[in-house]
Amino acid sequence: MASTNKIIYKVGLANFKDGKMLMARSIGKDVFYCAGGKFEKGESDIDCLKREIKEELGVELDEKSIKFLKQFEDVAHGKPDTRVNIKMYEAELLSEPKPNQEIEEIRYLDSTADPKILAPIDIQIFAWLKEQKLIN
Repeated sequence: MASTNKIIYKVGLANFKDGKMLMARSIGKDVFYCAGGKFEKGESDIDCLKREIKEELGVELDEKSIKFLKQFEDVAHGKPDTRVNIKMYEAELLSEPKPNQEIEEIRYLDSTADPKILAPIDIQIFAWLKEQKLIN
């Protein structure tokens, strides 16, 4: 029987500091993901991004700084029959981010990060960001 591929649609934040991108690790998880998350019914990309970043990192985004970068798709971490599709947006934060709700740890990482601590899609995102000279 053929497996049906499920797709999870998300938005992600690209926030940069010193040639690195802000990444978040959820409680009990072993890999870092780009901050952001899944849509709630009727949400626009920007509304979802602002809500998720407020929930996960306790910060507001500078609305004037928000810009679409690129859409990525890859296999979901730990779910071989599921794909994840992320629309990445660059934005500045209006204050210092702190782990909030389900987030246990945040770090700024670049393309030298051990691939074992990144979700497959984030390895792809990091390669593109390095190519664009947005991270080291």
